Amino acid sequence: MSSKTKICLVGQVLVDVSFLGDNKEPKLRFGGIFHAARALWAMDCPYTLAYVAPEYMDKHIVKYAKHHGAVTTYKIGNVLGCPNVVTISELTEAGPQKYEFLLRDEQECIMDLRTIEKAFKDNISDVLIFPGGYEVDDIFDILKSSKIDVHIDINFQPENPKDLVRLGRHFATVILSTSSKTFLDHYSGSSANFCDDVLGKYCKTILLKENRGGSRFFQASNPKLPLKIPAQVRNVQHSVGVGDCFNAIYVYSRRNMDERAALSYASCIAAEYACTTYPDDFKNAVKATLKIPAEEIVKLKGVSLPWEDRSKCHIYISAPDFDYIDRRPLEKVLKCLEYHNFTPRRPVIENGLMGLYADFERKQMLCEADVKLMDECKIMLGVLLSDDPGTLIEIGMGVERRMPVIVYDPYNRATNLMLTQLPNLVSSDLDQIITAVFKYAS
Repeated sequence: MSSKTKICLVGQVLVDVSFLGDNKEPKLRFGGIFHAARALWAMDCPYTLAYVAPEYMDKHIVKYAKHHGAVTTYKIGNVLGCPNVVTISELTEAGPQKYEFLLRDEQECIMDLRTIEKAFKDNISDVLIFPGGYEVDDIFDILKSSKIDVHIDINFQPENPKDLVRLGRHFATVILSTSSKTFLDHYSGSSANFCDDVLGKYCKTILLKENRGGSRFFQASNPKLPLKIPAQVRNVQHSVGVGDCFNAIYVYSRRNMDERAALSYASCIAAEYACTTYPDDFKNAVKATLKIPAEEIVKLKGVSLPWEDRSKCHIYISAPDFDYIDRRPLEKVLKCLEYHNFTPRRPVIENGLMGLYADFERKQMLCEADVKLMDECKIMLGVLLSDDPGTLIEIGMGVERRMPVIVYDPYNRATNLMLTQLPNLVSSDLDQIITAVFKYAS
């Protein structure tokens, strides 16, 4: 890798508190821009840390940053009013992550403009900005007259992407996640809307991160033909900071290889980051990944499923979807599917309940309606809440039709040989279920 590449990471340092469940102690570690910092450290990339945080964290931040490869560490803003602690109860992002930023409404940040200027004069080639919790316009004003390539992840700020004009020149890359509020609310979940509004006006390129569906890279020179980079399937231990890791690897690698190779390495290394919370294990995995030649890394298969295409994937929900039983596991899997923009189809809700005293014609009509609905679906997802014969028959029908059949078994009820062996997957792990949906949908 080029010795001329030196990145400055700009953003908050947070304390991530991850609840692991099963009566395990919560895990605490530095988050925020330290996720990107660990990625650069694992790549042996020299970098500068320009951070904002409460004063009580400073001593620990400097020590941790030095241990993890920071050449220089600058405190560019002091946070008052809140501890910069984030609690996380959904680690794998099978569905909504359920972040809770403690006392976020009380947060205030006092910026140190002189230190910001000093940080950017430290032989920096690229600045990667993670806005949130501080005044990003101050950063833009200082970088305006520099020749440094500026990259920004706008998942949280600015709320109106048109505020990017404050930089006064093009960003090298604007980065956004399809699960972010900005993408969903401001651009109605449309990559075309996002590109029309930003690409070529405020930036040269756009990097759209699509979670387990991979990523798309748009260039102002050819906006209609984005690069599509698949996500690499792993046994996800956590999703916290994986996107930040992806950003950092891409920004560093782009100076040493073409865009497709840089994004492919970023995808593979981000997948490794999701497999562990132990930095040394992650670094060893990165070293192994970097031994794969660029011409091979770009050929790796994976999951590529753009956000807009997922709604076209209708999923037949086979379950006892009745109001008189506990449907919480079913509601949970439905929320996960909707979070990732799939279209679950619920026959009981769409076609109606049979009723205890239904006559033959009513039964026949409901049966035919459910079969017709099954014809409209690409995947069958069974949810075993009870020994419901209708659910089991439908699972068998899906297998016979050669549909991908995935069975979510939250109570580990599946013991029958046919039930465990015929579907494509039977699992009580919701993360595995959602990963399988992505796999078969793509």
